[in-house]
Amino acid sequence: MIWQFDVILLTLVLVCAVISLSIRDLMASAIVFGAYSFLMCLVWTGMGAVDVAFTEAAVGAGVSTVFFVATIYRTTRQSNYKRKDLFIRSFSAVVVSVVALALFAVIADFPYWGDPFSPVNDYVGSYYITHTMAHSNVPNVVTSVLADYRGFDTMFETCVVFVACIGIYAILRRRKKQAKAEDTAVKHVAHDSLIIRVASQIMVPFMQLFALYVVAHGHHSPGGGFQGGVVLGASVILLALAFNVKTTLKYLSEKSMIAYSAIGVLIFAGTGLLCMFLGGNFLDYSVLSQILPYTDEVMARSHAMLIVEIGVALTVMSAMYGIYLSLATDGHFDQGL
Repeated sequence: MIWQFDVILLTLVLVCAVISLSIRDLMASAIVFGAYSFLMCLVWTGMGAVDVAFTEAAVGAGVSTVFFVATIYRTTRQSNYKRKDLFIRSFSAVVVSVVALALFAVIADFPYWGDPFSPVNDYVGSYYITHTMAHSNVPNVVTSVLADYRGFDTMFETCVVFVACIGIYAILRRRKKQAKAEDTAVKHVAHDSLIIRVASQIMVPFMQLFALYVVAHGHHSPGGGFQGGVVLGASVILLALAFNVKTTLKYLSEKSMIAYSAIGVLIFAGTGLLCMFLGGNFLDYSVLSQILPYTDEVMARSHAMLIVEIGVALTVMSAMYGIYLSLATDGHFDQGL
């Protein structure tokens, strides 16, 4: 990538960041922040981190923006000015300026971008790149690292997503008696736009098909369970926005959302336990060749990665959908945006 294009992207990223923090209209701030995430996708792509760019597009620019909008819908759109805001902003500006100066001071000590002899590439990085195909027959090194070499870490990251969903659900959930006593929910006005409903019905099957492709093909191209799960969750959220929450709850109910989220974690952890029962270490996929037909130890690791990616996709999809329902309905699970 030419450096002029890098400068333009970084300038736009900085401008979007300043605008999103400066304006008091929270809805406009959320939209600008979404644009910031899209620009970051281009930055990551230019650096060759396509998997990170994919995640930024799906989570940062997509689902997170919807979460912000749902939160604003249930709170307030305008940020009120307070005297202490000036002190907080001045203090934050000083802290950010000091950190920026410190970063600029050490830039000269950083290795060049893509330097094969940098300290990062002297140890495990080069090992992953040179041994991934031999160990698991997976061309996408990122998927191999996340689902196999660093599978223990990724399993607990999946647990974090599950706990976040359950935590938000537990905090915001309103029971029927409590909801009647408070009666603070904003009444839902169903969309009467035929264009929105038909367009959503047409888009959702393609979104879900693409999400399944991302999950299944994450071994060979950018993607995987996390990205595919977010796209699956976004497709359900789109239906909830185009129609209403009650429509989506017919297909993915409140109990099903919690169950699928837990099942995804159990698939990941259960695969590790199965490896132990077969005489290997936890998440040592090679021993699964004993039960997988026509599979050697190398291909067993490849197939097992697909299994755990499916578990990740289930958890992420259910968590994204559950978090949206909790925020958009203020915990009532009956009325939304």
